[in-house]
Amino acid sequence: MTAGEVVERIKKNLGGPWRDTTYRDTFKYGGAGTEVTGIATTVFCSFEVVQRASAAGCNMIIPHEDTYWNDRDDVAIVSGDPLYAAKVDFMRKNNIVIFRIHDHMHSQRPDFTYVGSGRELGLDPKYETAPNSHRFVVPETTLGALVAQVKERTGARALRVVGDPNAKVSRIQLGVGYATPAVNNPDVDVVISGEQQETDGAFDGPEYVLDAVALGINKGWIMLGHAISEESGMLEMAQWIEGFVPEVPVQLVKAGEPFWAPE
Repeated sequence: MTAGEVVERIKKNLGGPWRDTTYRDTFKYGGAGTEVTGIATTVFCSFEVVQRASAAGCNMIIPHEDTYWNDRDDVAIVSGDPLYAAKVDFMRKNNIVIFRIHDHMHSQRPDFTYVGSGRELGLDPKYETAPNSHRFVVPETTLGALVAQVKERTGARALRVVGDPNAKVSRIQLGVGYATPAVNNPDVDVVISGEQQETDGAFDGPEYVLDAVALGINKGWIMLGHAISEESGMLEMAQWIEGFVPEVPVQLVKAGEPFWAPE
């Protein structure tokens, strides 16, 4: 089957209208006529991911984020860069086709990124306060114990945490990527999210938590990083595609966490 046929099936199974105005959810390399040998989903389409997908027999890659290091995948920005030349040369030689799906993935209900992240973090759906609220009331624990659980389950190498590790917490608000929940919500003890500016953002959550701790209020923030928070959703994506594209193998090829912390 062709990459175009795969994309048409994705559009048909979305459960909502396809928005042709999107600049994200388009072909980033190759085209609709490319014959597909296998499909790999991933969070970031790094060169290593392209190489590993190709080695696994997957020449169609469906990333959630960009391929050319900018959100619009504007090649004019990078066309003179040797990394761009090497990446494109490899994709050309290995008949790679890339179709990004970002906007329509987030418009799905449920959103695969939240489903996958919740599953990986061990947030049982039975504790969610309402469908698609992404808010969980779990048995009381401490912020430190919660962080230890998150680290163990995700394998994250560079978690960042704000708050008192001994604080008693039970009300968790989940965010992914740049979708940063409000930590000053009185019904939330801890935000677990992808990333946020430390200062000068729309709301400076880390600084709010620091002041809450100084005032003896139990608040916490666990920043997973963008890739860690959304990668598990691409497994949900792979399993979803597998259900209506039985002709070729479909698998997750992890981009993994880009950060590491020195010891």
